[in-house]
Amino acid sequence: MLFKFARAGTLFVILLGSLVFLPPFSGYVRDAADVFDKRPQETALFIGNSRTFYHHMPDMVRSIADSAGYPNKLEIVMDAEPGVSLKTHMDDPNTQALLAQRWDHVVLQVLSSDQYSAERAGHTWDVAADLIREAQGKGSRPAMFVTWRYTDQCKDNEGMPKSATGISPAGYANMHRNIQEQHARLAASTGVDLVNVGLVWEDLQSRPQPFTLYDDCNHPSIYGSYLSALMFYGYFSKRDVADVTYEPHGISADDAKALRLTVSQYFKEAARNAVPSANGVSGKSGST
Repeated sequence: MLFKFARAGTLFVILLGSLVFLPPFSGYVRDAADVFDKRPQETALFIGNSRTFYHHMPDMVRSIADSAGYPNKLEIVMDAEPGVSLKTHMDDPNTQALLAQRWDHVVLQVLSSDQYSAERAGHTWDVAADLIREAQGKGSRPAMFVTWRYTDQCKDNEGMPKSATGISPAGYANMHRNIQEQHARLAASTGVDLVNVGLVWEDLQSRPQPFTLYDDCNHPSIYGSYLSALMFYGYFSKRDVADVTYEPHGISADDAKALRLTVSQYFKEAARNAVPSANGVSGKSGST
């Protein structure tokens, strides 16, 4: 019996030691460490597609929060598959089962090709409104992940969605305006928060940068995903992202600091404008 207790203690020490030497922010390490993490839990559900899951962006939000000393433990669940629309999510029993739960935050992301123009959208914004109200009905706080336009600054139209038939590069500039206008209308009609990554993205793209936010004509690079994750941390926490120390592999310290400064300035400017919303990320602050 004594041998059994000694063996169990030895295995426990080995387990803790292995956690120390595994790479930081590993999902397996985090799952194990969460058993001993007594911080209050804050939950978030991300519903979207590749623009959400590229570079494990939602998981990056948790790493960012932990590095900044956020007092809550972010428990994040992602429901995202390539090329999936909100209509597909609305009809999916698995998504409905998730929405039936109460979350502190429910983040919705519209399919990029549905945002190219008002004519292509169909019932997209009606579906978004239905999902918003469904989340609100469960006591969750919904937010829209406002994304970015396509770019023609890439090779061979790489990364464009399969449903992009009839989408011309001539309309890419107007796509940004359409994204902003449609989300602003949605916020006005439903009260949903807007986490306006696309607005900050467009501003960064308008100035020379040592990096690109795009991985291809459509998807985010690691820089684009880091920008999105910083925006969501700022929205969830209402804290200054300048306190963040987490930097994803592949981003230089200088570039990561520049992105944090940009996001920090955005939230401060929104606060100065006294937008009556969550840390200045919805409604008029997200419009152009």
